[in-house]
Amino acid sequence: MKKFIAILSASVAMLLCAGKAHAQDIILTTDGQLVMAIVTEISDANVTYKAPDNPEGPDYKLATAKIQKIRFSNGTEQTFSQPAPQSAQQAVPSAFQAADRTPSYSAADVNRSGYMEYTRGEFEVAGRELYEGEYRNYFNADEFETVNSAMHQRGAGKGLMIAGGAVLGAGTAIFGASYYCWVTSFYESYGPDYTAFVFSCAGAALMGVGGTLMTIGIPLFCVGNGRLNWAASSYNQRNQLALSFGAGRDGAGLFLRF
Repeated sequence: MKKFIAILSASVAMLLCAGKAHAQDIILTTDGQLVMAIVTEISDANVTYKAPDNPEGPDYKLATAKIQKIRFSNGTEQTFSQPAPQSAQQAVPSAFQAADRTPSYSAADVNRSGYMEYTRGEFEVAGRELYEGEYRNYFNADEFETVNSAMHQRGAGKGLMIAGGAVLGAGTAIFGASYYCWVTSFYESYGPDYTAFVFSCAGAALMGVGGTLMTIGIPLFCVGNGRLNWAASSYNQRNQLALSFGAGRDGAGLFLRF
């Protein structure tokens, strides 16, 4: 029994430490700064957080009046305030897409002649990464609706995959440790360890839950990615040069589409 408890405790501790090392939230301030954090408390006046690289360290506070939004590690967001309206020439891009603060472009400045590529949740045109605030300048109504929906679908799938992986890992560790102790107990003088058997069943159940979450999350993630790829392809088809023959309002002839 002591051997089982020691192995189980070590396995769970390692999983908890690994989870804390990767889970972090992103705070976007009203002046466009990104703060990597582990949010511990949200009140009307302040948001309390810890540094991701020192989760057991001191608490830090940031006034909610200085925060636009928080993206939590599970993919959800909470908005606190919106930046003051600006002209189209000064539109502020979404800081959650990248941290380099590359200026956004107004509708008049958009260069639609470049080839659009989609990779890992980001759109690029002529090698320049687009921000969420620019999407309306590039996509038509149907494409824009698809992009918004697909982004949420992809985020939900990614969240389920991460959660499923964590649960599956925890279940595997518990099942492995307890099953080892259960089998070993048959060769010990004290007889079968039924506590280890119960824990092995619990570990197997967690493995099933984790596998189910990943089974749901992976298709969602892949379908979302596929829809985003479709939006990029649709944009390229609309904006590439094409010479065709057909009938127009004033007769038939050659048409140049660009």
